[in-house]
Amino acid sequence: MDEIKTYQHEVGQSLKISEDSIPDAQFTAVNLERATFKSVNLSTVTFEKANMECAVFNDVDLNCCAFDNAYLDNSTINDSSFANAVVENVNMERAKFNGLNMSRASFKGINFKETSFNEVSLDDSKLFFSDMINSSFEKIVLTGSKLTECDLSDVEINDCEINGLKIDGIDIGALIKAIKEKKLDPDKLING
Repeated sequence: MDEIKTYQHEVGQSLKISEDSIPDAQFTAVNLERATFKSVNLSTVTFEKANMECAVFNDVDLNCCAFDNAYLDNSTINDSSFANAVVENVNMERAKFNGLNMSRASFKGINFKETSFNEVSLDDSKLFFSDMINSSFEKIVLTGSKLTECDLSDVEINDCEINGLKIDGIDIGALIKAIKEKKLDPDKLING
């Protein structure tokens, strides 16, 4: 079995990645602010206490990676795969996710405030104790996903399939379908 490479840097030091694939690496307390990753394999990499604010990921394999106590605020991840990732206690405020596969990922204690999800697959993902205030979702897949104790205040969801969507055990998908088909009057539901 190969030994895991560990890269430990103090915040402020620069990091140069010369290989196109660095699976099983660990980045601890590294400053990758404004870094750009393009067409690189970062699968199974661990980012712990990493500052990745304003980082840009284009066509990056982040499958099975782990983020712990990291900062990804204002980051952009495009046309990449984040499947089976484990993300805990990470700030992703105002991040932009476009064309991303986040299926079967696990998110716990995440700040997703004002984050945009566009053409993102979150199927079979789990989100716990996460703040999603003012997030927007367009053309996303949430099939089989579970959101537990998340703040969804002012979340905007557009043009999404909502069959079977349940919130606190209530089939919201069926309610919205009945309202759209004029079988239920929303004013009567709200005002009694």
